[in-house]
Amino acid sequence: MREIGQDLLHAITHADHSIFALIRGLLTRPGYVARDFIDGRRKRHFGPFAFLVISIGLASAVILLSGVQWFSPFGHGRAGDVLQRHINLVILLQAPLLAAICTAFFRGVRRSFAEHLVLAAYASGFRALFIALVETPVFAATGAEAADPSLVIGFQVIWCVYFAFAASQFYGGSRAWSAIKAGFTAASSQIITIALIMAVLYVGTRLGNP
Repeated sequence: MREIGQDLLHAITHADHSIFALIRGLLTRPGYVARDFIDGRRKRHFGPFAFLVISIGLASAVILLSGVQWFSPFGHGRAGDVLQRHINLVILLQAPLLAAICTAFFRGVRRSFAEHLVLAAYASGFRALFIALVETPVFAATGAEAADPSLVIGFQVIWCVYFAFAASQFYGGSRAWSAIKAGFTAASSQIITIALIMAVLYVGTRLGNP
């Protein structure tokens, strides 16, 4: 956890040219990149938490400039506006949630929460980059809402498949079984995130309309 704190400090105060090599690595071998970091081979790659913060910052900027309303499926109101303004925090908090679910789903691998968090941070950072460079521009260019079923399902499938691919490289044992569990893990994190968003919106609506 001390190393995680140091990497978060690095994310705020530094940048590194190797981020482009990292993106290439996360496209083809994300699980091995996370294992390299955990095993101490860290000079090869940009840190996971620095990458996550930078990717979320880019995604937030693109969402703000594009005007895409990510919370339109849940209706409008003060709570929705707050979530839209702080979408960076919504994306950021999904990483520890994903790591916590991985800790439960992969109990047998005997990895610490911090090690699961490394994988979750790298994968979530790559997903944030995908949101910035692909998902948000597609919504903006097509004029579709964030509730469009075909686009939502398509992007969620891509995310689950990507995380399954990453986990199959990261965890030991059967790669097929690791991929299946990771797919359920990614889907579960999305379901829980949606439930939490709905809870926040409901509480915000109730407080705004006593």
